[in-house]
Amino acid sequence: MFNHILLAYDATEASDLAFERALALAQEAHAPLHVVAVAWSAEVETHASLDLARARCWESLQLLRRRGADAQVPVDVEVLEGDCPTQIVAAADRLGADLLVIGHRRRSLLSRLAEASVAKRVIDHAHCSVMVAC
Repeated sequence: MFNHILLAYDATEASDLAFERALALAQEAHAPLHVVAVAWSAEVETHASLDLARARCWESLQLLRRRGADAQVPVDVEVLEGDCPTQIVAAADRLGADLLVIGHRRRSLLSRLAEASVAKRVIDHAHCSVMVAC
């Protein structure tokens, strides 16, 4: 069974599904759930856009914390900044996660070829088991 479950969350439908799956696993294992969101902005020259991304992350994570409390699962939340896959894998390593749960959006072949998905990059670099919810 899993003792340290980490969820990477980005407020998409796929990450909501990943949250539901991670929450169910945490309930079954009587384990806490740690949720990270990564704030980033394409507008590197302005701090305002990063501040807005950080605020949106915190808002989403507070909702998950309440949903965890309703399910009687302790949910710790954290907002990170930087490259999403790098920050997620680093958090899993730092927390000693034995399971990392991440959502995956179904995309067209063309969009997959144009840009590697965060989930794929996390899977390629994670040092623990990864569950992909899609």
